Amino acid sequence: MSQSVIYLLIALGLAACVVAVVYIRRHLMIIRQAKVQQEEQDQATRQRYEERRAYLIESIQVIAKAVGSDEKLSNTEACMRLTSLLESFAPQLLQQAEFSVIQEVYNRTQHIPIMAEWKALSKQAQWKYKKEMARVDAELGDEVSAAAARLAEYDFNRLLH
Repeated sequence: MSQSVIYLLIALGLAACVVAVVYIRRHLMIIRQAKVQQEEQDQATRQRYEERRAYLIESIQVIAKAVGSDEKLSNTEACMRLTSLLESFAPQLLQQAEFSVIQEVYNRTQHIPIMAEWKALSKQAQWKYKKEMARVDAELGDEVSAAAARLAEYDFNRLLH
């Protein structure tokens, strides 16, 4: 082989190495950018989760503290709201004996219309449902108050994220 062919092959080899290095660097930059974007998305997701978690905890505690002290909030309405919040956040709490009365009141009264449907009812139908809610409250009111008091003081940090 002549010397010029050897130099040509060396030059081609070097050119191939340069092309390979450029290709690898570009792909490494793309991978790094994708990794940074993924980390930013993960951080944003964690932040949204923490904000939602804090909102749910605060909502649960506000409603639980209002049970028995806010005459506008009936035990039935409180249990409906707490059940909805707890099902979204920590459904296992509704299964615990100390909080199960909340689910029980909800189960007994979930057929009662709420919001616009309630307003659309006749006074007679509203009275019938109010009587039913009063009966449930008379039967389980003390247990609801006790469960709400425990829930208001519950350490939600014990729950896994």
